[in-house]
Amino acid sequence: MATLIGFVSKVIGQVFAVASDGTRRALVEGDRLFAGDQLVTGAEGAVAVHLQNGQELTLGRGSSMEMTPQLLAHQAPHVETAEAVTPTQAQLTDVEQLQKAIAAGDDPTQTADPTAAGPASTGAPGGALGGGHTFVMLEEVGGQVDPIIGFPTAGFNGIPEFPLGRLAGNPDNGGNGDNGDNGAGGSGGSGVVPVTPVDPVAPVVPVTPIVPEVPNNPVTLTGLSMAGGELTLNEANLADGSAPNPGALTKTGTFSVSAPDGLTSLSIGGINVISGGIAAGFPQSITTPLGNTLSVTGYNAATGVVSYSYTLNDNETHPAGDSTNNLSEHFTVVAGDSNGDTTTGSLDVNITDDVPKAFDDSNASTASETLVNLTGSVLPNDVQGADRIPAGPESGPVVGGTFTGKYGTLVLNANGTYTYTLNTSDTDFKALHAGGTGTESFTYTLTDADGDTSTAKLVLNIHNNDDPVTIGGLNVEGGEITVYEKNLTFGTDPNAPALTQNGTFTVNAPDGLQTLTVSGVAVVSGGVAVGFPLSATTWTGATFTITGYDPATGVVSYSYTLNYDSDHPNADGANSIYENFDVVATDTDGSTATGQINVNIVDDLPTANPDSTSVAEGGIVSGSVLGNDVTGADAPAAGGAVVGVRAGSDTSTPVIGGLNTQINGTYGYLTLDANGNAVYHSNPNAVSGPGATDVFTYTVRDADGDQSTTTITIDVHNSSISAVSDSDVTV
Repeated sequence: MATLIGFVSKVIGQVFAVASDGTRRALVEGDRLFAGDQLVTGAEGAVAVHLQNGQELTLGRGSSMEMTPQLLAHQAPHVETAEAVTPTQAQLTDVEQLQKAIAAGDDPTQTADPTAAGPASTGAPGGALGGGHTFVMLEEVGGQVDPIIGFPTAGFNGIPEFPLGRLAGNPDNGGNGDNGDNGAGGSGGSGVVPVTPVDPVAPVVPVTPIVPEVPNNPVTLTGLSMAGGELTLNEANLADGSAPNPGALTKTGTFSVSAPDGLTSLSIGGINVISGGIAAGFPQSITTPLGNTLSVTGYNAATGVVSYSYTLNDNETHPAGDSTNNLSEHFTVVAGDSNGDTTTGSLDVNITDDVPKAFDDSNASTASETLVNLTGSVLPNDVQGADRIPAGPESGPVVGGTFTGKYGTLVLNANGTYTYTLNTSDTDFKALHAGGTGTESFTYTLTDADGDTSTAKLVLNIHNNDDPVTIGGLNVEGGEITVYEKNLTFGTDPNAPALTQNGTFTVNAPDGLQTLTVSGVAVVSGGVAVGFPLSATTWTGATFTITGYDPATGVVSYSYTLNYDSDHPNADGANSIYENFDVVATDTDGSTATGQINVNIVDDLPTANPDSTSVAEGGIVSGSVLGNDVTGADAPAAGGAVVGVRAGSDTSTPVIGGLNTQINGTYGYLTLDANGNAVYHSNPNAVSGPGATDVFTYTVRDADGDQSTTTITIDVHNSSISAVSDSDVTV
């Protein structure tokens, strides 16, 4: 490959380069000149060449010079050809005058003065002498002298007219040869021309030019020692970065290379910018080890400036968890000159890490007793940056977990979603009281793919509503508990276990139960349950007991034991009376609820069962009608159980009166007192045939006026009283 000598930096007129093969090309600014080219300027031409060693060569009009590597190796001196100025006639030497005449087209043999050894000039006097010569002392010897103008002086057939050391004419007799004028000195004349001896010309002694020693210049690089690197790009400017800016993803820069001895090679990160002294085409690009793009965009041979660019294509893996740090990419720059000197540098590009940025979050809803769960996501307002971790169903950039707060619990997932559950039973929540507000604050961490983190807070609003106190389980139709007097020992159906009945009710105080009383007995005081069981004797003589309270459920348990019969409404049959116990519940903010435990005590009734007997006609029979009757828990009425008697079998209405008097029947009469003692007198001869009976009706009463009516049947032909079936008894 030909060696590059330099670049044409300026052209005036016509300038040509003639290659070694004879081809000729006109030069313009920017053209390259290689070793072996002949640089030729025209009559009005001039050229300036910027050599590879940093020097400049200028060549004036009508000049030529061969381009050789020595121009670079020896640092050829600055050459200038001055513009010629037409000399005056007085300034011209004989030779210069002769050259001027020849240039004007004159024949010097016809117009110049005759020389001592040459023919006479035309029109000169015969035999006249003239001519002569001078010499020019050379001040400088050129390596090559090209004639600018000349005229052939050789004789016919190339034989010189005046060979060196010979004279015209007979050399032996010293005479001049006959020239047709009989030896005259002029035209038509004759005679001998005197010869003037000429001093020998001193030979020109070549002078060897002194070639100065050319220094060995180093190759230097400038613009590659920038503090912090030549270029800095930021991942934040990527499309998915924290500050997207496509225009900032490509940065440009320059550096300079100086090679006074001629730059022959230059490479940047493996890109050959100059090879063999020839610059490559531009731009040239490579994909860097980090996946980005380095481009060399130009090289100015005149100034040595190299321009380049670097494009960040994607995010990089920076040191884990080191926040906004830099990752550098280095490209080695190597430059070499024509005599083998080299230098190296480093083009350094810094890539600044993008980091996530978490921002505080809140929830539009407020947690309360009516909305105990809050859901949402902490990611929408966060900036994850270029190194983001994609969020999936069970993965993402958030450090998840379960976190216990002051009023509830937060479950935070890796994908940023969360669920907060308010604990309305929590002491701190209850301490807010009705209408009170509070906040829950949870700190969460956002992380990216190379471990950078950012923290923020999730703040949730809490509100304790002014909730009412409610009491449940106290609105049972017919009472919460029913007990029967008949189950008493003297009742109509004794059953001791049935005399105690149990029940429960529930107190709900979302704001916190402060006090609870039942029939004036404190069950909860100052928010604290008292000991259990708590018992009290009621106005009926029964026993009412609070057996327990569960704060978690609000359930209050109690029991009622019937110990005695009670006074029910007079003569009202199987009625009930109620024993009531007031319940009062108050919460921490003063809200109150009331209720009542109602115990139904069912009255026990007397039962008069039918009686029967027989007597012989004319006989007397006696006995007690109460023997098979049941007085009940209330005992007989004061003054006696039997309150009335009459003849007949109608039991639809009670009988009042007739006691201790004679009650006449068909076949006799009956006497009955309050204690149930009965005497029947059969009339003699009153029965005409078998099957004669007398029927009487009586009523019994208990202590609270309840009554029962039944019959007494007497078979007159019989001699004793016997009981009949219960179906004959009417209550």
